Amino acid sequence: MTPRRAMPSPLESVLQVLHSPAAFFEERPPGETLPIAAGLVVAYTLTLVAVLFLVGSIMAGSVDATVTMDNPDRPPAQICDTMGEQSDSIIAERCGEPEEIERDAGALLQEAVHEFVPFVLIGPFLLWGIGGLVLFAGGRLAAGSPSLGGSFALAGWAVVPEFARLVVVVPAFWVAFRDVTITDPERGVEAVEAALAPIEPILLVSSLLVLAWQWYLLSGGLSEDADISLEAAAIAVGVPLAIFGLLGLV
Repeated sequence: MTPRRAMPSPLESVLQVLHSPAAFFEERPPGETLPIAAGLVVAYTLTLVAVLFLVGSIMAGSVDATVTMDNPDRPPAQICDTMGEQSDSIIAERCGEPEEIERDAGALLQEAVHEFVPFVLIGPFLLWGIGGLVLFAGGRLAAGSPSLGGSFALAGWAVVPEFARLVVVVPAFWVAFRDVTITDPERGVEAVEAALAPIEPILLVSSLLVLAWQWYLLSGGLSEDADISLEAAAIAVGVPLAIFGLLGLV
């Protein structure tokens, strides 16, 4: 009786799949690694949320200005005009608040960034699902026989290069904003664009390298999962990745 192959540890799996994805998936069919791939997607999602907070904090720290805005604790003027004279009402007390207040622009920026958290939590799982279906369809179109579980496992493994992108993004943002002070909120967008301009080539190169890395990883994995040649797998993976990359650059 052939002994059951032990499931590798996540660290061992990541190191081997980085070195030789084709050999890794030849020893372990992609479908068997689905739990590890799912764990990687979860870990990436949580890391992405942390990076969102960190980048938001970096940008907010560069803002030294206040913004005059409507007081959210004060009822609308129409209500105060009709009911504000009732001195014994709660509405009258709230109508006594100033119509406008000063808010720290940096704090407002952080609050705006935090609104993206739900999208960041959903985004990686949505892309994982789409990626799994695209890989499955690509394997079929290449006259292979991919497994649905294997396709989703490979789509999960594709987040590994994304961790490397985050390692580049965070220091790049810190360098871009470390000497920036935004004192005029109305020109804030221009200031942010000017601060990001020097690091845009770095971000572009890192994105291209991530796509190339994903192509290398997924080609080797799909070749084994769908039982097709490496060349056919490279085409099946390369076309949707190229389209995705072009959409990201637009």
